[in-house]
This record gives sequence, C-alpha cells and structure tokens, in this order.
Amino acid sequence: MPRARLPPTLYTKSKNIRTSSGPRLWNAKRRTRTSVGLTPEHSKDFEKTTSVQKWLEIHKSQVQSNNHRRLDPVTEQALQETRNNNDLEWWKLKREDLDNFMDVHPHLRRVSSDVRDFICANRHIFDKPTVLKLLENPPRFFAASSNVPYEFRKQIYFPDPKDAVVLMRTPHLSPYYAAFDVPRHFSKLDLQAYLKNVYNVDVLHIRSVVVQQKVDRKQPVSQYTQGPLYRPASIKKMTVQLAKPFVYPEEITDLDAWEREDFWTAMKAEFARQRMRSSWGTTKPNVEHRKSIAQQAQELLKGKTKWAPTWQALDDKPVSNSVARQ
Repeated sequence: MPRARLPPTLYTKSKNIRTSSGPRLWNAKRRTRTSVGLTPEHSKDFEKTTSVQKWLEIHKSQVQSNNHRRLDPVTEQALQETRNNNDLEWWKLKREDLDNFMDVHPHLRRVSSDVRDFICANRHIFDKPTVLKLLENPPRFFAASSNVPYEFRKQIYFPDPKDAVVLMRTPHLSPYYAAFDVPRHFSKLDLQAYLKNVYNVDVLHIRSVVVQQKVDRKQPVSQYTQGPLYRPASIKKMTVQLAKPFVYPEEITDLDAWEREDFWTAMKAEFARQRMRSSWGTTKPNVEHRKSIAQQAQELLKGKTKWAPTWQALDDKPVSNSVARQ
C-alpha cells in the first residue's frame, strides 16, 4: 500500500521583538552607565522608609505648610488603588502616573527614563524586593539576563550542533544543484525558508532522501569479547535546484601556511610511540629492531663491516676517566 503524502510543516518560527525603549544587556566588563538609579545614601533611606502610605501623609502636611510640589489628585487616586496589606505598591502605576509620583518623591526623582520604562513594562510581575534591587544598581540588575524578559533581549538562536545544515561538495552535479545534509526533522519548507532568510537564495525544487547507515559494532567491554551490534541513526539528504548557479570554491592544495607537514610528522611519531607502549607493542615483534638487524647482516655479508665479539668491540672503546685512572 503506498504511503500517504503529508504536507510539510514549517518548524522554524520567529518571535516578535519589542522595539520600544528598554534596558540594554551590557557586558559585565564594559557597561555603559546610562541607567541611573538611587545613590547609596538614598537607597538606604528608601529602604528604611516604613511605607509609601506614611510618606504620602507626610507629603500632604508639607504641601499645606510649605510650597512643595503637590502630587496630582489623579495620580494620588491611582496610588490609593494599589493598596495591598496597608501598603501602596507604587510600581504598579501606569506610566503617566508613575512619572508624576517619581518626580514628586525626593529619592525617586533622579531615576532615569529607561529604568522607569522597565518598571512600567513589568509592573504586574514585580514585587518590593525586586524593585529595591533594581533601583539600588540598575546596570548590575540588567547585566543578569535572568532579570530581563525575553522581549527586551536581543534574541540569538544557537542551534544544536547535531541540527546543522551542511553543504556537501558535489562536483558531479550541475552548478544549478546543491546537496545538503540536514537534520531528520527538517522539512522541505524549513530548508527553503532557511536558504531564503539567511542567504537570500531562491529555490525552485527540492528532493529529499533518508539514507540508512550500515550496521556497526559498539566498543567491547573487554578484549576477549565483541561489542553488541547496532545501527547508527539515519542521515537525511536534500538536493535543491537553484534559481542562480553556484560553483563550490576549489579545494585548498597548498597547506604550508598551516604547517601541515610538521604537524603530520609529529602526529605520526606520537602515534607510533603510543602504539609501542600499548598491548599491541608488547605482543607484536619490534619491526624497527628487525630491520636494523637485517641491515647489519647485509653489511657484514658485503664486507663493509667486520664481525667481532662484543667484548672486543667494547674493549676498543675508551673508558671513562674515573675508571682509566684506577
């Protein structure tokens, strides 16, 4: 029975980013000091303040006795509506009322505009300790990404390395065709959207195939047993027909800039050294030693060297100074 053809589904979805003024995520080593909060003295005084309700009562008495700036009646009414357990949650005010309240307050009037925007945008999820921590040091608060919502962050997508889209070198194909190794969950629409949005490449047609891998054997537990058989995960390949031809760059042949010969020689010597130290080197014959003995035998047969016992060969060599003096 033929398999039903299901329409492809686009899995990649983008999220809208807020373009309004908001806090920036600065690097911890280089921060631009544009966000202004409370000074250390004002922060201590603000934390010692019992409640905003008492400050509001004191403010009313000061306005009646002196010519202090009065809080707007509409803002005062909105401030009273934020009452919770005999205290006023002033950070839940709307932006206009929040500006009026903070401009009148002796400590909060110096807070910068981006901090006020951030408080107004997150007024429903903030509590008093979070607001105090923000006002105490806004740059440090914004430097921690966990404190900033997703809408205010610069969204960067880091895909899984296993989900990489790899362009294959295909000299046997026409320049109008390109082959890719794609994740198994990738659909044709995903690849089409990926090439269009990232590289601005138009695609006319896409063919896909899933290639089954060969059966392999896992690492054995011991040297006397064989590992279990298993089949690696299949690989999905897609071949696209391009609207404009693309020629793959030629493969680099001159590798002197990367010191390939020196690196290759050092790696071969290290591999041979590790091989001789392993169980293979202890159970197999030493090939280099055998070659040396064969070469000495050939030189002896050709008359290039003269054979002599070992004790005579050692006797002809000079002895160390300490032994010669004795």
